[in-house]
Amino acid sequence: MTLHSPTTKHNPLTVEMGNEFRKTVQDINTLILNNELNINTIILQGANSTFSAGGDINWLLDLGKNSVHRNADLMYDFYQSFLCVRKLQVPVISAIDGYAIGAGACLAIATDIRVMSTTAKLGFNFVRLGIHSGMGGSHFLPVAVGEAKAMEILLTGKVLTGEEAKSLGLVQRLVDQSAGEDLLLEEAKRVATRIGRMNPLAVRSMVQTMRSREDSMGMGLDHALRREAHAQAICYARNDWGEGLTAVMEKRQPSFDDYQNNDWL
Repeated sequence: MTLHSPTTKHNPLTVEMGNEFRKTVQDINTLILNNELNINTIILQGANSTFSAGGDINWLLDLGKNSVHRNADLMYDFYQSFLCVRKLQVPVISAIDGYAIGAGACLAIATDIRVMSTTAKLGFNFVRLGIHSGMGGSHFLPVAVGEAKAMEILLTGKVLTGEEAKSLGLVQRLVDQSAGEDLLLEEAKRVATRIGRMNPLAVRSMVQTMRSREDSMGMGLDHALRREAHAQAICYARNDWGEGLTAVMEKRQPSFDDYQNNDWL
């Protein structure tokens, strides 16, 4: 499966892409159920040598025009359109190249196994943009690295190098692509091939067990997603919404209003 934007090389996660992604997941599961597709793993990658740089900026800016409750519903459905990747009946391996930022990073760590290039960046920069984390980031990150480290990463909007992500346990394999651009995908395929040699029933049942365990940790995945959707919706209602996004585009530090200096409730 490949994340691909026809308009930009950074593969932003859009509503349209999410709808297509959800349909693809449903189609794959139907084919597997009907014995029309015999696969053992799926590799998720991004086109143009980058995974995904996060949400679509123009769409995010427009959310400031909506009510809080409308945005809470929109964000929850948006998360689900991509996190349905966890409903696939076989293990999913992310091949992370280029940038996996914001929602893109969250989608990557929602998969079962992560293989990352040494030159790639994995970033949870939500607070730099002026919003609460979304796409399950506040759930999957502490599951992977622990509460304390996740707190630091999310509160500072840290962007991790491949080495940092590997040392934290966010990714299982790290690939130096200096000898060839295809090495990342080759490594992901090696992992997939090894899984493919195992008993398929055991593999499918094991991945469901591990996902169920992860999804039940903390407050539970669904509760976390609803909390994130509501928290992001409140952030979109602030008078200074858009400052963080504009600052990124202008390559400068954002200047946010004080917490109380906003007519946002």
